[in-house]
Amino acid sequence: MKGLEAKGIRGPFALLGVDLAVRPGEWLALLGPNGSGKSTLLRVLAGLLRPGEGRVWLEGKPLRAYGSYPRARLLGYLPQNGPYPEGLLVEEVVRLGRLPHQGLWGRERREDWEAVEWALEVTGTAALRQRFLGTLSGGERQRVLLARALAARPRYLLLDEPTTFLDLEHQAEVLALLRGLSRMGVGVLSVLHDPNQAALAHRVAVLKGGRVIAEGEPQAVLTEPFLRSLYGPQVRVRLIEGRPHVYLDG
Repeated sequence: MKGLEAKGIRGPFALLGVDLAVRPGEWLALLGPNGSGKSTLLRVLAGLLRPGEGRVWLEGKPLRAYGSYPRARLLGYLPQNGPYPEGLLVEEVVRLGRLPHQGLWGRERREDWEAVEWALEVTGTAALRQRFLGTLSGGERQRVLLARALAARPRYLLLDEPTTFLDLEHQAEVLALLRGLSRMGVGVLSVLHDPNQAALAHRVAVLKGGRVIAEGEPQAVLTEPFLRSLYGPQVRVRLIEGRPHVYLDG
């Protein structure tokens, strides 16, 4: 079966039994209060953490059956934070995304350079290519790290708060990019905090207390009664052109 699927994921940490699937060509936004297990779930789906119970399937095979390079060719992962190569140039950082395709000797081919150029272009980071990663602003760094994940040309993309540190213009560009990637057949799972950003996705899932408590199309999930039960009575929802718009009253 095509897709990335979690079945009965219990543990580590906050996860208490999660079933979730990302299909090719769709964008799934994952919402939830702090501490609900969103980042942990992404790490399980990326193969970086092993669940205490349950299993992750990738295109019909258990994720653990894949070697690290075959898995990295299929799955791109952008964590919320982590150790990054501050002393490398932006272009060198993005080229790291091609390592899973280059084999033991790391020989670069034309398709590697083309993928790097494409990733730099679509993330708006081509002008930064000769800057060191450690000299960039938080927003610039975020876009470069997204470019590194995209350079692998993965079939599935796992993004933990990809709009963090970005100004409004670049938030809009990244969200449009995610929609565009899904149209290209990529399955996208993004952790987001803003319900209005999540409303742009094809589907929304809400994680609370280590479980998925709601899942479906944005207009079915992002309702005022549900969001008020999740975030408080000040939340209001208005439909604008059929899409939920979430705001705070007063």
